[in-house]
Amino acid sequence: MAGAKARADLAGLNVVLPRSPDRAAAMTAELESRGAAVALLPLIDFQFPSDTGTLDSALMSLRSGRFAWVIFTSVTTVRAMVRRCAALGVPAASAVPAGTRIAAVGAGTRKALEDIGLDVDLMPEGDHSARGLAESWPHPEDTGPEGGALRILLPQADLADPGLRDNLTSLGWDVRAVTAYCTVDYPATGVRFTPAADAGTAGTARVLTPGEFLAAAPARPSAVVLTSPSIVRRFLRLCTPVPAGTLLVAIGDSTAAQMAELDITPDAVADQPTPEGIAQALAVAMSTGPTT
Repeated sequence: MAGAKARADLAGLNVVLPRSPDRAAAMTAELESRGAAVALLPLIDFQFPSDTGTLDSALMSLRSGRFAWVIFTSVTTVRAMVRRCAALGVPAASAVPAGTRIAAVGAGTRKALEDIGLDVDLMPEGDHSARGLAESWPHPEDTGPEGGALRILLPQADLADPGLRDNLTSLGWDVRAVTAYCTVDYPATGVRFTPAADAGTAGTARVLTPGEFLAAAPARPSAVVLTSPSIVRRFLRLCTPVPAGTLLVAIGDSTAAQMAELDITPDAVADQPTPEGIAQALAVAMSTGPTT
């Protein structure tokens, strides 16, 4: 009975996820299982840069064994690599040679890599973020590489925080950061590479536009999950004034910091970017109520 009660800890809460249906399935399922009603509010989308030459060159160098490590910080990065490898005629499973080690941020990214046949050598155990990966990264003196063996390939978003690259560089690694994809307003108008959602992908969640979000007058408490600094900026640009009493939950310290810079206090911060971590943060926000 106690377990059943815990699974209903979000009963009576409307949750708005600023994600497209193809990226919301696991989180929607977790929140609905806890009694929440979920709606989607896609604000960002992903597309390739107008010129993929630098990315393509980096992927071919990766395949030829010129990097000691390759780091994947998101499922989106994995999807971008798979799509460009296909365009280059390279099977994704052979894109990373046996002598190159793979690091991943988060369980979702690890699963995406394993699904295409790539094993992960390093993933942060506690803090599933770029910061957590940097903190767990080996010092060159502990691994013994010299010269070219110090090279790391870091494919990432055009808006990626430079912190991971800078931290690894400060340790003595030679980090080559390349733009794998661009973050744009939803829907993308360029070459979109993320999969279209299948029917039922996001369960019973309906998809809102910013105008529909602002026009809605929920009959029960509502919360918005802000998933990244870029989501915070777009949400405030497109969805203000935020309806009074709306709980705002941030995923991770970087998102919370962006909110603070814009004079917004999160009602809770999820320590981990997992469905369970987000559900727990929403439960905390429900118990304490809105801060503003």
